[in-house]
Parts: sequence; C-alpha cells; structure tokens
Amino acid sequence: MTEYILTAIDTTQIQGYIFGSNRLQENIGGSELVERATHQWVYEALPAAHNVVDVATGKLDNNRTIDTLDAEVIYAGGGNTVILFKTMDLARAFTSRWTRRVLREAPGLEVVVAHRRFDWTKEALSQVVSTTLGVDLARKKHHRTPSMPLLGLGVTVPCASTGLVASRIVEKKPVSLEIRAKSDAKVQNQSVERLKARLPQIEQGNWEIPRDFDDLGRVKGEESYIAVVHADGNGIGRRVEAIARRYGTPQQNRAYIEAIRNFSHSLEHAATQALNSVVDLMAAAFIADDELANRHRQKFPIRPIVFGGDDVTFVCHGSYGLSLAVRYLEAFEAATKNEPAFEGKPAYACAGVAIVKTHYPFARAYRLSEQLCRSAKQMLKQAGIDGSALDWHIAMSGITGSLDEIRLREYTVRRGSLSMRPVLLDDSKQTWRSWPVFKTLLDQFIDEHGEWFDRRNKVKSLREALRAGPDKVQEFLHTYQLGQLPVAQSLNVPGYAEEGWADDRCVYFDAIEMMDFFVDLQKIVEDSHGEQEEAAHAGV
Repeated sequence: MTEYILTAIDTTQIQGYIFGSNRLQENIGGSELVERATHQWVYEALPAAHNVVDVATGKLDNNRTIDTLDAEVIYAGGGNTVILFKTMDLARAFTSRWTRRVLREAPGLEVVVAHRRFDWTKEALSQVVSTTLGVDLARKKHHRTPSMPLLGLGVTVPCASTGLVASRIVEKKPVSLEIRAKSDAKVQNQSVERLKARLPQIEQGNWEIPRDFDDLGRVKGEESYIAVVHADGNGIGRRVEAIARRYGTPQQNRAYIEAIRNFSHSLEHAATQALNSVVDLMAAAFIADDELANRHRQKFPIRPIVFGGDDVTFVCHGSYGLSLAVRYLEAFEAATKNEPAFEGKPAYACAGVAIVKTHYPFARAYRLSEQLCRSAKQMLKQAGIDGSALDWHIAMSGITGSLDEIRLREYTVRRGSLSMRPVLLDDSKQTWRSWPVFKTLLDQFIDEHGEWFDRRNKVKSLREALRAGPDKVQEFLHTYQLGQLPVAQSLNVPGYAEEGWADDRCVYFDAIEMMDFFVDLQKIVEDSHGEQEEAAHAGV
C-alpha cells in the first residue's frame, strides 16, 4: 500500500486566545491549553498503532513507520502538526476525537484541519507539506465559518475578562467557559509542572513562580512596571523551505521526514537552552545580591508564557526587560550554532520589549511587543544585515496608535529621529545603532561614580537641548562647562559628542530615557564574582 492520507493541523488566533486577558493566570492558562491541544491531546487522539513513544514529551520512534502503523506523526511544533494516516476513516475518526476534546476542554480555541490523499511512491512529501497542504490550510482558514459567540439572552452577566456571557462565578467574578478552562486549577498546575521541567533552576532555587503581575516586583506605594518580552527567530521559514528543496523527490520522502524532525527538535532545544540562560542570569543575580532577592520576597520575577519554539514570550520586572532580552538573543545564537541540524550556521532572532505599568491592559502591551519585534526585523531587512536586533518602548502613560505613529508623534523633531532604536545586538560596524554603543552610553549616565549620576537637572536640560538640535546641545555644553558628552569608543561618527546627533538620529536620547528603567543584571553577577576572587586572594 502506497497511498495514505496526509493530515495537517493548525491553530488560528493564538495570540488573541492567550493574551486576551489582563490576568497573568488566564494568559498562562491559555498558553497551557494551546500547548496541550497541539501536542498531548493530538497524541492521545491517535489510533492505537502510532509512533509516539512518550505522549508527555512528544518523543517519536523513527524506526516505526507508516508501513506498519495506522498513523505516523511526521512532526509537531509551532502550533502545526502533520500526520500520515493509513486510511481516510482513521484520519476522520482522529479528527472527531481531537476536535471534540478541544471544544470541551479548551473552549474558544479555534483550530483548522486539512486532509489530502498522498501517494508515497509518486509524490514528494516535502513539496506537498510545504506547498499544497499549506494552501489547503489557508483555504480552510479563509472559508471557515467564523466563531460567533453568543453574547447573551434575556438575563445574563458578562464575563469579567472577555465580555462574553458568563457561565459561573469564580473568585467572586463572573467568568465565561473559556476563562473557566484557563483558570482551572488542574491547567494551572500543569503549566507550573511544565515550566519546572523546562526550567529546573527555578525549583532548585526554591523560588516561588509568580501567578500574578503584582508578583513580578510591585512595591506598595510606588509606581511599578513590567516588561513584556517577545522574541522570534529570523528566517526559520527559509530554513524549512531549504530542507524541502534538499529532499525534493519521492525517493527522499523518508530522509525528508528525518531531516524535518531533527530540525524541529534542534530548534526547540536551542530555544529552551536560551530561555534557561535567561533564568540562569536572573538566578545568578539573586544569589549575588541579597538585597535584590529580598526585594522580591523569594518570588522569581520572570514568568514565561509562550515557550518551546523560536517564538517566545515572557514577562518580568520592568527594569530587567532589556538585560534579559539581550541575554536571550545572545544565548539563542550560541545554542543554534551548536545544534547539528543548523550545520554550524547560527540562527538569529529579534526581540521587542514593551515596558508598561503593572496594570496596563496586557493584550495591548503584548501587541506593542510584537510590533517592536517586527520593527527590529524590518531594520535588519532594510539594512541587508544578517543578525539579531531588538527594539523597546517605555509606556509611561496610555498608548494610542501604532508604533510608527508613536515614534512620529513623540520621537520626531525637526532634525530627525530622537531615537536610535531599533539596535543591532552586536557591534558589527555595519551600523553605529548597536546594543554595545547604547549600553556604553547608558552606563556613563547611570554610573554612581560618574558626573551624571543623580544630577537630574543637568540630565533634564540635556534632554531638552537634544530635542532642540545641535546648536542647543553646544549651548548646554558651554553652560555646564563640559568639553563633550559621554563617548562610545566604537562609535566613529565625527562630532556626535559635541552635537548629540549622528546625521538625522539623536545619539543620547534613548540612554537618558532608559536611566530609571534599567538594572544591569550581568554587571551584578560579574561584580559579585570579582569580589569573591578578591576575597579569595586576600585569604591566600
């Protein structure tokens, strides 16, 4: 038998499903339901003869193939799953079992399934998966009957989180079926267990995993900020397409399956390593600085919401957002370079960091982080640079309009843009707009032993001078009897330290704005190590 049924599963509106609430527990619950619906529930709905060795981890047996099975999972990742079935009846029975469970246990989650007959000996699996099946799914999405939730009948109460009709009172709040499912204690516990399995350092450190945005470091009586960090790999789709082209004949179908599985596994492993590196940095800072740890009362100030692939979203205390985003990008590069499936060619990523007040509408904060991530990708594309980049925005008040509108309204003056963002992660000399340049300037403003530290009037005057242009900057330097502004050795642009500008972009505005919103976690760890070495040397 060489004719099988190829089935593809996709989810729609995932971001809205996960991030549509202002309560962290509900966001976490939504993420956990998506994870289970696209992995464990898929495996559990398969016919008895399949190739999944471990339903919990999704480990596949490469030696068990569709020749002797009723169903073979080709791969599952990124919200997509592709499966080979022996017959259409088996495929339809699986779909019935799986969608019934999704409707029952993850209400509100929208999924799409496409089936297609496939001849193993005559068709290239790689081409069918990457083109034909993708078209089938897109067509299904476009022509599906959109979900029209019942907004209420005669006497109803709206859900406190979604506005849909409530079905129960939970914690004195009316909630819909969707929110009930996300808030379910079992789902919350499953999420915590999955997090501990992926990030064991949290459990080893005996730190409490935050369940609410206030647990990320809110101090009573003070304004508190959180950072929403969204990171996404660059060019991952192109790498998948390259694999498809490499195995483009029917004779290479089995080799293609093994290659795409290896790539999917390598990508997930690299992203998990990168997120572990983020947790390691925060944990090391806690260990190095007792005051920092005591401030958070043993509550670990990071909470990953979406993780497991190259698309990662986590929230943390607002002052740690940039430090942790940079660590993630650096670690993702390093991890992919060491993965066999990447053949020594590192994958890059971009990150967007939205720093907002703790109780700012979370769905809007997440959308902002997505826009910032896209902004960083656009910078790389326009400059023709292959690398990692990040962008950020501090929302001290409400946000109205798109990111482009905000930048035009708040960061554009007659001379040009006040902002150097987005910035390249490394100092590759392809552009001065890089993290090392920004970090060097920022350090000179926040160094407690420097002339700018704790001199708010001088900083405020410089900020206004930068807005007015180079002439006003020179007046500022003369007034304060300064020869020049802080210097970054790697920034080779004539006159920037005397004028404050490099062509049509301001060099210093971003650093000044970030002064109150940045804690250098890496420096805390390095300083602690230095003190330990000095103490050890003195002991000798």
